[in-house]
Amino acid sequence: MIFDSWNADGYTLREEDKELIETKLEKLTKFNSRVADESVKVHTEVVRGTRHNSPNFGIRVTLTIPGDSLRAEASGKTIADAIDEVERKLKAQIEKLKD
Repeated sequence: MIFDSWNADGYTLREEDKELIETKLEKLTKFNSRVADESVKVHTEVVRGTRHNSPNFGIRVTLTIPGDSLRAEASGKTIADAIDEVERKLKAQIEKLKD
């Protein structure tokens, strides 16, 4: 997996945040050989905004895999909450792919 782009709008993405996101997404490689391919590119966008007067984070991830593209987005009170939901959504999409 190649993490080729990081966008953070309204938020300075800390190294710990990047490591958390990378760790979560790299777990997905065990579910399908196409996702485990070294040519897979990951585009990540993180947005921090306010919703109902409380800060939240939105994450959008696009995986470009051989022959396909997968995308998921979620929001949560923390980056960890949001990436957990993105991971769950991407896993469901990956499990539907044929090897």
